Amino acid sequence: MSINDAEALLRYATEFDAIGTHEAEASANNTRGWALHLRGDNSFALEHFHRALEIVELLDDRSGMAAAHGNIGNVYHRTGDNASALECFHRALALYTELGRSSGVARITGDIGSVYLVTGDYPAALEHYHRALSLNEELDNRNGIARDIGNIAIVHYNTGNFSAALEHMRRSLSLDEELGNRIGVASGLGNIGNVYYGTGDYNAAIEHYHRALLLQEELGSQSDIAWLSSCIIGSYLAKGSVDDAQLFQEKLNAMQIDRPDVRISRDTHQAQLLELSGDIQGAVTSIHLTLAEAERHGLRPQAANAHRHLRDLAQELNDFAGYIEHNNEYARITEEINGRETASKLAIHAKQREIDAERKETEKHLAVLHSTLPKHIADRVARGEKVNDQYNNAAVFFLDIVGFTTISDALPSEQVVHLLEHVFATVDAACRNHNIVRIKTIGDSYMAVSFA
Repeated sequence: MSINDAEALLRYATEFDAIGTHEAEASANNTRGWALHLRGDNSFALEHFHRALEIVELLDDRSGMAAAHGNIGNVYHRTGDNASALECFHRALALYTELGRSSGVARITGDIGSVYLVTGDYPAALEHYHRALSLNEELDNRNGIARDIGNIAIVHYNTGNFSAALEHMRRSLSLDEELGNRIGVASGLGNIGNVYYGTGDYNAAIEHYHRALLLQEELGSQSDIAWLSSCIIGSYLAKGSVDDAQLFQEKLNAMQIDRPDVRISRDTHQAQLLELSGDIQGAVTSIHLTLAEAERHGLRPQAANAHRHLRDLAQELNDFAGYIEHNNEYARITEEINGRETASKLAIHAKQREIDAERKETEKHLAVLHSTLPKHIADRVARGEKVNDQYNNAAVFFLDIVGFTTISDALPSEQVVHLLEHVFATVDAACRNHNIVRIKTIGDSYMAVSFA
């Protein structure tokens, strides 16, 4: 959904109000919550989501409770309260698991991965994204698959594996383009821009950021417009296009931004522009804003960058004491981050090997299931269901080709294969017409079953 959907959601909420039941009241609050969330009015969105939660708890509607906890978690995550977001997501996950709602489990598992991503726990993020991907592949949820692959790409990008990041981003983008998912396409283009920025190809980064920005402007997502504008400013500054950067900075300064990381990026770029114009004291003030924001939300890399910037500005101001203070803090935080990043990269490689091994085992397990059971039964077993269906009437039949040994002796092997393919394809078609399920074929034998 985008901000363009907010007005329609508010109309639906009014229609729910007119129904007058408790269930409709919960739906009205959830719908208003989403409309306000899309508009960026997150404090009011939280009020409506919490009200919806109170109602569904009174109704003992466990599906409604799961959805409400997920909605509340998304608002907390967007506004930087990741501890509260994680708590809400785990409540939602427990409820969806209890209800056997695989689609809900997949979505919330991915949301939990996103919390770990922004807090820098990349192995945990990768693990949750792969879990979500496996579930969405089982459900054939292509939108979810595209989202999960894109998220896995971001983990690779954040740990410096740009080639793997770009490969996953392109796969995700291709899926979103096939699905006509414009929000996913915009997000994918922006992420590819980040990879190009990371490799120093600022022109390619700006091209992808601009394409993403055009889409987000059509969709009306103010948060994503602000993020992309900040990325464009950073790219222009990196390549020395100060006038272009200033133009976008003025637009960004006029926006209301709900994401702490984007606010930090905005104020950092503002400080760079002030410094380039000679206003060193103004730059110091702006960087102090980024430092306070980074410390408030526990964003260690941004805090380190703020101390580095303040150190360099103190040198320009001949502030020796300030230089020593910020240089020490920069060195301390950077040492912590580097140690953590090294451990994180090692953990990422170990986690990826573990995930690959688990996936191979799962593929072997599925291959055995599909070779011994009908597809619809094998799929249920693979999803973890206990299959103990009972039928009062059933029929099993066996078919084989009379004189097959003599026939196969007289024909070349490729003709024997062609004969079997033709016979079994014909029988398969007849079985489909009469709701008969093929169990297996061995040589020239064919086994099938029919349930009344």
